[in-house]
Amino acid sequence: MLNLKSKIYAGLAILILVIVIIASASIYNLKILSADSSAIIQDNYHTIDYSFLMLARLDNINNKLIKLSQNDSNYTFQNQNLRIDIKKHLESFNALLKLEENNITESGEAELVDILAKNFDHVKENIIKAVENDSGYMTPTIVNSISASRSTIHEIYKLNMQSIIHKNDIAEQTSLNTITYMLIISSFSLIIILFYVMRFPNYIVAPIRELTDKIRAVSSKRYDQKITIRSSDEIGVLTNSFNQMAERLKEYEEQHLDQLLLEKKRIDSLVYGLNDGVILLDEKQNIILINTTAERIISLGSAEIVNKNILLFCSQSKIMQLICSIVFSDKTKFNENFESLDFFDHKSKEYYNIDTIEIKDDNKNINGVRIKGLVIILRNVTPFKERDIAKTNMLATVSHELKTPISSINLSLKLLSNTRIGDLNSEQKKLIESISQQNKKLLRVVNEILDFSQAETGRINLIIETVDPRQVVDLATSALMMLISEKEINLKLDIMDNPPLIKADLEKSVWILVNILNNAIRYSSLQGKIVLSLKTDGGFVRFSVLDYGPGISEADQEIIFRKFIKDKTGYFKGTGLGLAIAKEFVESQGGKIWVDSLIANGSQFHFILPIAQHQNFHSETTLSK
Repeated sequence: MLNLKSKIYAGLAILILVIVIIASASIYNLKILSADSSAIIQDNYHTIDYSFLMLARLDNINNKLIKLSQNDSNYTFQNQNLRIDIKKHLESFNALLKLEENNITESGEAELVDILAKNFDHVKENIIKAVENDSGYMTPTIVNSISASRSTIHEIYKLNMQSIIHKNDIAEQTSLNTITYMLIISSFSLIIILFYVMRFPNYIVAPIRELTDKIRAVSSKRYDQKITIRSSDEIGVLTNSFNQMAERLKEYEEQHLDQLLLEKKRIDSLVYGLNDGVILLDEKQNIILINTTAERIISLGSAEIVNKNILLFCSQSKIMQLICSIVFSDKTKFNENFESLDFFDHKSKEYYNIDTIEIKDDNKNINGVRIKGLVIILRNVTPFKERDIAKTNMLATVSHELKTPISSINLSLKLLSNTRIGDLNSEQKKLIESISQQNKKLLRVVNEILDFSQAETGRINLIIETVDPRQVVDLATSALMMLISEKEINLKLDIMDNPPLIKADLEKSVWILVNILNNAIRYSSLQGKIVLSLKTDGGFVRFSVLDYGPGISEADQEIIFRKFIKDKTGYFKGTGLGLAIAKEFVESQGGKIWVDSLIANGSQFHFILPIAQHQNFHSETTLSK
């Protein structure tokens, strides 16, 4: 039996044979057509040429005889030349006649040549006598003989022309026959080639296609596949190997099926026994598993939603709307902007923390890691949330209560400093100054905690009005002028000309800029440089503060605006609330805050507030998160 390589060579040999047959037939028919054309040229062309030349010689002889008969003097030099020319023409005609006698090709042509030869002999004899006797050049005998010779030459010419026409007809018929034969041969060859093109590749490809389909089925864990192709070539060997592999995989699957089912039951029991709600989605967002806790939270049974797309249930409740917004959003962007996502269910009076875990395929495709599914975890965080609320309320209460004694201490310190009460010695003045500094620090911490408690509870009192951003810059820099002078900071202002007015709370906006500038001053070296710029950014005005301090790592940039995140460099020890409160104040006014920084290359904080004509606010607003 032929192997696969030999079969391919056999198919190519058939194609080559067809090409050789077509080429051979073409060459054969072209030779026949060439032979017919050659016959026309070789057999008849010379005779026609001789006929024209002989007629020309007869005309020359006739013309010179007429001139001789018309001349008066028989012994002039001109007459002598005419006689010589006549003899030359007679000899030339005789030579042409001899050539014609050797080129007889048609039937009846020999008789005509014999007649022509006899007539020419008679013409030649009479002309020579007339020339020798110098009389009777144009006698009736000579004229009739020349006329008879001319007629005979015309007959020979006519006979050869008829032969040329006849042979041309034969050549045309040969050409038509050649075209017919070539069409028949080409059609037959085309049928063979089409049959080969349609059948032979399929003969090679069909087993490979079937093998590919069976391999795909096996990859889908359908191990009962078997290829029925019978062949003794390489494909046959490959088929037998595949069938053996499929049988062994089927045996292996049957042996481990019970173990897999047991493991699946264990996993299902684990998931259903969790106190947290779990919803499992596949790569097409179809719900493939939901435990009892999740059913209770979303008020939907597994029979209603399993094997259905989660998109169908997004409008069922607020928590489902929130889950869908997480599923169909950019997870990376979501995780950057939020620590966690909490949801309060007014129906059950409970708080839930919603988290997601992506199920990724270890085998990367062209576009990167392939997502195979998504796990949605619903955690009941009601006790923790209630404690957090209680903590926030306690902080607000304690901070508010602390402000009264702190104010009293400030008043007492001012009274002690007054000389009307009495003079103080230097040690007493130092003690009062130290107490005053600590009291201011305590008051600042209390104010930050109060601001934080407002942000935590969502009760940020805003007085929104039309504000000139340059006024925000002036108030913030004025408040920190003493601190700037102490460290000899070079504060450079890059303020655009005629900036647009913004809709903002002046006090909160100044507080934000003061907080950012204060941090920049603390982290700047003595006689350092800070750049405060103001420019438009789309429908917003952007405030930017650039310092040349130690910078912030990329990891810390993601968490720096969270609550209680303190400085890790040791440059400054604070509460860790300043930037968190600034973020709340900016976002409550419809803006955004962020930082650009590199380690050892300084930091640049930005926040934007909306331009007046782009947003409409009430004159006094209380915003809730």
